[in-house]
Amino acid sequence: MSVEVIKDQIFQFLSSDQPEVMAIKGEWGVGKTYSWKKFLKEACAENKLNLERYSYVSLFGINSLEAFKYTIFENVIKKEIVGTEASLETFRNNTTSLIESFGRQSFNLFKGAPLIKSFSPAIETISFLSLNKTLICIDDLERKGKGLDVKDVLGLVSLLKEQKECKVVLLLNDGEEGLGDYEKYREKVIDTELAFAPNPRECAEIAYSEQTPNYSRLRELTTSLGIRNIRILKKIERLTTLALPLVEEYEPEILDQVLHSLVLFAWSYFCSNSNEEIPPLEFITKKGYTLLGIGDEEVTDLQKKWQTSLQAYNYQLTDELDLLLSETVKTGYFFADEFKAKAADKNQQTIASKSEGSFSNAWRLYHDTFNDDGDEVINGLYESFKENCKYITPTNLNGTVSLFRELGEEEKASEIIDFYIKNRKEETELFNMKKNNFFGDTRDQEVIDKFNDTYNRSVTTETAKQVLDRIAGRNSWNPSDEVVLASTSVDDYYKLFKTESGRHLSSFVTTCLKFGQFGNASDQQKEIANRATEALRRIAGESEINKRRVKKFGVSLEDA
Repeated sequence: MSVEVIKDQIFQFLSSDQPEVMAIKGEWGVGKTYSWKKFLKEACAENKLNLERYSYVSLFGINSLEAFKYTIFENVIKKEIVGTEASLETFRNNTTSLIESFGRQSFNLFKGAPLIKSFSPAIETISFLSLNKTLICIDDLERKGKGLDVKDVLGLVSLLKEQKECKVVLLLNDGEEGLGDYEKYREKVIDTELAFAPNPRECAEIAYSEQTPNYSRLRELTTSLGIRNIRILKKIERLTTLALPLVEEYEPEILDQVLHSLVLFAWSYFCSNSNEEIPPLEFITKKGYTLLGIGDEEVTDLQKKWQTSLQAYNYQLTDELDLLLSETVKTGYFFADEFKAKAADKNQQTIASKSEGSFSNAWRLYHDTFNDDGDEVINGLYESFKENCKYITPTNLNGTVSLFRELGEEEKASEIIDFYIKNRKEETELFNMKKNNFFGDTRDQEVIDKFNDTYNRSVTTETAKQVLDRIAGRNSWNPSDEVVLASTSVDDYYKLFKTESGRHLSSFVTTCLKFGQFGNASDQQKEIANRATEALRRIAGESEINKRRVKKFGVSLEDA
């Protein structure tokens, strides 16, 4: 049943003053509660709500029939404020009206009683008597407390209709356990039962409004993945609302990448645990050029389905900007500065890709045909690579090298690696394999070896003293700083500690030792601490006074 039909049925139900019971059933998360509240608010705005009072009750955790009755009373609001939650003020008004309705004789019963829930043993029973001609929505039937039976709920619903002239709506999740009594007694209680089964596009229209940033594109993307869970759609809306202002100054392609990737990553992260045919987020973010058919990695039948899903969504490659977006989905927030820096880099690549003869255009020869044109593809990529080298990421280099090798072009593969390093050698961190090999599938040994060699030669131009002068006493350092300190020998640490004097000496020592105290210290960080510790032990063995000086840093000869 389409959402518009459901809406029409609800409007007819609300506009009548005839006591009746309606049940709305649907899968968990497709927006029954959200839609009910939305349609109710619209009906009020259009003056289609016949009854004057409304109460929304979730049965989650309610353990008795008396508590259920009282909760209905407690949550009653006037129709003029539908769309707001019941509050202490509305509760106070309900209670005052209840007392007044019993007249002056009831005053002594309530005199001096605080206006809070359960202020009198009699109030729960008495309050139920006031629930005449009220619209009542009962949600979460399947999540009721153990002390409350479904048949008792339905019995009370029947009483509300027959004796209190109320209109009652039940919201139910299909397929939930514990609803056997509902199926057994529904014919006696339910007047109208609606199947709420919106398609993905309708779910997007429920979750998003025209005020949602890039509403049309967002709806198109979520619909293409078949997302029907309103909570997930709202999470996506929140993330895109946070992200888009950070990239509004960049090329339209960057904005679209942010939308495209956030939708995919949210779908994967929140849905893959309950549906094995949805690719897990780790599978997506750890896949580089293997998604393009490059490489000889074996994949299972299920992984083939995942790759087909990604290709159908037109997702071809995970880049550094995507990795930040995937972390955002997991954490729920952005590291704005880092995100903007990655977006700016990708923006420059995008601008370059629009030029004639761009590297992206060269790759189109690979993507867009089944012609037997291997030589043309190789030559086009080779020439374009050299022309656009400064815009090409290490990931793109690795994918291109892998393709060249698989097509028998070993010499060209080695040549473009050397060309890349020669023309980008000033960008030291570009060659940091621990940072940039984020897919885990950069397997070309020549790329790995030459990048490591270039990085190590670049970063070891500083001495340990120069690095410690810069980072001692601070909580931040560069990956290259770790390389320098981990490459410093025990002898060099010994000479450094022996020749330095002054207050900064303690800072030098504690900075080195601290690397070994991190809970998730890497092998490289442990090596820094180990070498510094060994140098300190050597110093401690030289004299009694140095033994005590070293001991204050937590290092002793006995531990050796």
